[in-house]
Amino acid sequence: MWGYVLRRVLYMVPALFFISVVAFGVIKLNPGDFLTKYELSYPREVLQEMRERYGLDAPLHVQYWRWITGILTRLDFGYSFATRQPALQALFSSGRLLWTFVVTGVTMLCTWLLALPLGIYSATHRNSLGDRLANLLGFIGLSIPSFVLALVLLWALVVIFQVGPRYGLGVGGLFDPAQAEAAWSWAKVKDLLWHLWPAVLVIGAGNIASLSRYMRGQLLDVLDEPYIQAARAKGLRERLVVYKHAVRNALTPLVSMLGFWLPQMFEGTLVAAVVLQLPIVEGAYWQALAQEDQYVAMSGLLFFSAVLMVGSLLADLLLLWVDPRIRLEK
Repeated sequence: MWGYVLRRVLYMVPALFFISVVAFGVIKLNPGDFLTKYELSYPREVLQEMRERYGLDAPLHVQYWRWITGILTRLDFGYSFATRQPALQALFSSGRLLWTFVVTGVTMLCTWLLALPLGIYSATHRNSLGDRLANLLGFIGLSIPSFVLALVLLWALVVIFQVGPRYGLGVGGLFDPAQAEAAWSWAKVKDLLWHLWPAVLVIGAGNIASLSRYMRGQLLDVLDEPYIQAARAKGLRERLVVYKHAVRNALTPLVSMLGFWLPQMFEGTLVAAVVLQLPIVEGAYWQALAQEDQYVAMSGLLFFSAVLMVGSLLADLLLLWVDPRIRLEK
């Protein structure tokens, strides 16, 4: 197994190199650069001097070569023009990396804990009122875009439920200002949970809907298999047939698709970071895109790509644990 993991990690190196080329090209397709917005505020000579200082006047292949060699030789991902600090520091400072994994991890955990029982219930109670209600909620969750859900949720909290600073309950970020710098206590934990659930709902709504429907469809297919009918004919309890035999086999394709759900989760996380003002990496990445802070934006694309590759590898290893019959490629 360790040989397989090592090969997968080595495969990531040329993939990330190709992604770096694509990321550089995509960012450079945008007309102008970070200094373009200052053309009406500063003399042309000053802007030209700054472009020479930052290397923005060099040909594109020279700019890319300087950037990629800096990464390979010094782990230097470039410089943030907006924050005047290294690109990785602009992305990950102020605990953004930690809170990114906290928000994403809690969302993924809640998604699976809610979606799997919902899908199992729908499959075992087919065409019942609960199944039809679950299908309706699933279609709604799949139909509403993340940014619309975030805006509607924010409006409902502020206007209908009167949540906000003027009412003594914050709605943006992960902490109220009074708790942000305070030591950890039960009050701070409750404040974190209060600010966390809207983000989990915005990020996880679409995933809960799709995952529950996948689970329902897979379990219905498995329940019609001959070995399930044979288990029932032997007199095994229905709960044992469903949860020990059917659900375990129905989970296999869902686990294999875990890597494909990560991009959708990143999309929802980006929306939540912007609308709910979360201090996570996606928020810094969005600011870099808006300000044409090219090295921060390119570093963000590399980071997200690396996370997706690692997530795909972990999904394969989890699939091996769920179904011991699967053997990794030698």
